[in-house]
Amino acid sequence: MADEAMRVRDIAAAMQALERAVAEDAGDYEGWMKLASLRRASGRTTDALRAVDAALDAQPNMFLALLLKGRLHQECNDAFKAAEVYAAAIAQAPVEETLPQPVVQQLAAARQFLAHYRTSIEASVVRSCSAMASKRATRFLENVIDRRPVFHQEPTHYRYPGLPDIEFFDDAYPQLLQRLRDAADDIRAEFLALQEAHADQMKPYVDFASGQPQGQWAPLNRSDRWRALHLLRYGEADPINAPACPRTLEAVGGSHQANVPGVGPNLMFSLLAPRTTIPPHNGVANFRVVFHLPLIVPPACAFRVGSETRPWIEGQPFVFDDTIEHEAWNHSDEMRVVLLGDLWRPELDDDDRRVVSATMAALGHAGVGTL
Repeated sequence: MADEAMRVRDIAAAMQALERAVAEDAGDYEGWMKLASLRRASGRTTDALRAVDAALDAQPNMFLALLLKGRLHQECNDAFKAAEVYAAAIAQAPVEETLPQPVVQQLAAARQFLAHYRTSIEASVVRSCSAMASKRATRFLENVIDRRPVFHQEPTHYRYPGLPDIEFFDDAYPQLLQRLRDAADDIRAEFLALQEAHADQMKPYVDFASGQPQGQWAPLNRSDRWRALHLLRYGEADPINAPACPRTLEAVGGSHQANVPGVGPNLMFSLLAPRTTIPPHNGVANFRVVFHLPLIVPPACAFRVGSETRPWIEGQPFVFDDTIEHEAWNHSDEMRVVLLGDLWRPELDDDDRRVVSATMAALGHAGVGTL
């Protein structure tokens, strides 16, 4: 009856028929959606919202229902709710090629509204706060308006509590980073000499034991596409490589190194072959951070930690939390080389460090294993 009434454009009769139908079957998604559309066409926006909410109760997260609900909130001049629902609709949107053209146009309008809304929020905050107080404050605003996704520490094994989520530690270990900048040319020269004299010492960075699940690492497992020349490994100096790089060890050395018996410090030259990508992954323990000193960086190389992507710049070191999802790529036709090593998490004091060291030593002594 509702379809026949709509065919002859008897809107009132069609709504009455649909209201009877959904009263008998509250799970009638299509009925609720038709009723919502007719109520909207009749100017009954609030009633249309009730109908589309009932449709979503019947079938949650349906793209078309969310798109209509966002539009209804927009017509009610409720920009906050409209933006919230449009964002949910966009997240559920199918591939556009599968959608009818009118729906494609509605989706484009929703995206435009959402972009304008977020820009207006940002502009309002910037007007109120003449200068963003800090990188943290900027990140907060970007997170609120969904301009930047949020990433958290997700160590695969060991989590030290109470540590904030920080992707790059731009203010950590300034003296170490300055020493690395000053020594970058010498370190590069030591690497080149070591590579020339002991190429056989280069080992695959990823080396799973036989029978161990490899997952996303299968393409790089035991591959020469990502290799390492180890200077320090699990706290032990390599007898061939370490003596060949005294300037490197001098520049890096100090109490900031994550000196954990059987675990660290670790220090190596990392070589990423042309046209190679390191997939997104998370480090083992958040009680340490990692530094990179880029030594040989061709074009089209970059490094992402969480929501921030940075280029490597030769001679410019940085520190990051490797327990936040990160990835790297070399899209060039040349080798990329960085010196990398682990450091204590800056917030950990001497007592924290002693507890970590004692715990990891006990695990090792108990046969549980270390990092």
